[in-house]
Amino acid sequence: MKRFFAAGTAFLLACPVVAQSPQFSVGTSGADSIPQTTIVPVQQPPVRVVERTTVYEEPERGMDRAQRRAYRAKVYAAKIDSLVQSRNYMFFPNSMQEIPGGMIRSIYADYFFFGMFVDHVEVHLPTERGVTQYVEMLNFDSMSIRDYRAARTQWGWSVTFNIADGDALYHADFAVSTVTGETVLTLLTPAVTMRYVGWLWNKRVNDPRYHRMD
Repeated sequence: MKRFFAAGTAFLLACPVVAQSPQFSVGTSGADSIPQTTIVPVQQPPVRVVERTTVYEEPERGMDRAQRRAYRAKVYAAKIDSLVQSRNYMFFPNSMQEIPGGMIRSIYADYFFFGMFVDHVEVHLPTERGVTQYVEMLNFDSMSIRDYRAARTQWGWSVTFNIADGDALYHADFAVSTVTGETVLTLLTPAVTMRYVGWLWNKRVNDPRYHRMD
């Protein structure tokens, strides 16, 4: 008998430990004979949760996060400086307003633009005139660029020049922020003065290399 008991004990010790699952028993209540379920909780070891966060890492070593953010701002400002000085960029508006006192309208179509190039200007912009908010289109190219001036300011760049489309004369005034990238174009036309807010891009629409300056 002792041999059987020892063999049984050895068998139990040799078996792997199986994780326990919650146990429950079903009984009846004497009052209404409704089956009652009693859950016996089984304690489990605590689960360790590891949180992983992916952050932007600059290739520059030895910088902390604040220094990397400041470095990115300097790189962005340098890109804007280079773009304006190249005199080869595209302005895309996301809002327009007749001034003074006109309604601000959003622009969602990406085919409206003002292109400044070394030897010519391309213009395709909507305009708004009068209380009826009648929308017209400016759509022309001009090889006549006069009085071009680009001046560095405390907040970015101020670029002004005159262009002609036949007998019609236009005056353009760009205010470009090197901090936020916001670009404001004030365009004086023979019929109306418009204010556009948008940003500068360095490629043409539908160019496979086309991307924003960020």
